[in-house]
Amino acid sequence: MIGLLEHLGSIRQFGTNARLFLTVNALGSMSHAIFSLVFNLYIYSLGYRQDFIGLLNGLPALVVLLIGLPIGMAADRRGYLGFLRVGAVLSTASCLGLALGQSPALLVGCSLVGGVGGALSWVIGAPFMMSLTRPEDRVTLFSVASALSLATGFAGSLLGGALPGVFAAWWGMAASDAQPLRWALMAAVAFSALSFLPLLVMRETRTARPATSRPLPRGRREISLFLKLLTPSALVSFGAGAMVVFFQLFFRLRFNLEPRTIGTLFAFSAVTTALATLAAPVLARRSGKVRTVVLTQMASIPFLLLLAYSHDLRWVVTAYYFRQMLMNMGGPVQHIFSLEQVREDQRATFSSLSAMLGSLGRGGLGPIVSGILQVRGGFSAAFTLTSVCYVTGALLFHFFFRHTEGEPAAAGRVPAAAGPGR
Repeated sequence: MIGLLEHLGSIRQFGTNARLFLTVNALGSMSHAIFSLVFNLYIYSLGYRQDFIGLLNGLPALVVLLIGLPIGMAADRRGYLGFLRVGAVLSTASCLGLALGQSPALLVGCSLVGGVGGALSWVIGAPFMMSLTRPEDRVTLFSVASALSLATGFAGSLLGGALPGVFAAWWGMAASDAQPLRWALMAAVAFSALSFLPLLVMRETRTARPATSRPLPRGRREISLFLKLLTPSALVSFGAGAMVVFFQLFFRLRFNLEPRTIGTLFAFSAVTTALATLAAPVLARRSGKVRTVVLTQMASIPFLLLLAYSHDLRWVVTAYYFRQMLMNMGGPVQHIFSLEQVREDQRATFSSLSAMLGSLGRGGLGPIVSGILQVRGGFSAAFTLTSVCYVTGALLFHFFFRHTEGEPAAAGRVPAAAGPGR
């Protein structure tokens, strides 16, 4: 607890840009919490099955796969802020279209636009945060951003769960009908639009790099490093895509929970996960980044399997909370570790490659494969696939980097955090 208080006290050292970007993340997370809670239920209420829902969740990732790398390379040379602003506008427009759309063509088109906006935000966000603070404060900034996003997600989940019931009462409908769910999605649109405002007053943190800059990995050593960093996270992202985007339908279809109850469940999960995430810098300093990532991911596996096979709501809710806490606790640590291993002028490029592979798994192939598995074999088969991906990804990350922490960084890199006992 003392370590956590010291960690929270360091937030005051962040600059204006860092604090504004935390606000952007908070508002965006509020929008995302409402949208992610309601959207799948809305599409399901229109009469579409899980396979089409999985397709809509997967299309943005395919866009990231196509354009993520050029965006990252351009941002490494031209700066980050302009890309973030365009991404915020496109994401809001996509959210609005998906909230109002009903036809398959319109829904698919808006999902593709959301992929472009998401590519700009996902690829540029992490390198931009790296540029906002000193190396020794990066774990703190990333953890605070993650915890704050989860905390605002608490309010978003409560609001997203309550609004369908409010609108349904006004119109004399069921909360699971399409119209109340559609207007709940409009709240997500509003918060997405608000997240654009802090970006307008922020200033670029770095100057453009010359066209001769080479952000792509070159030579066997750099290519090998990129592959070792990207492969474990891509496996974990694929596993998450097979599970996380379907949690709303999981609780709705297996336990017949109403949107308000699901929203409350998600909200308190966000709070507990935020508190666990704030502990990540303390654990990383004491145990090392690599060990923190591996231990938290492996510890989540028993709870994941309980989610897959239990039909007791009390045990499933408990497992859901612990899985959320453990997997999200190590996420910021792994991201920082990865960015610290590559050159500064490669960070947006690496982030774009990570977003491309991660989105292909979490938002593309993962939901699509999971939707097919659910139609044919239920949630248990899909969630079992997730556990296999998590275990494989964690073991690979340990194998590749178990001796990395504490070693001097290569030329042009930021030194990694100290290993255990240091």
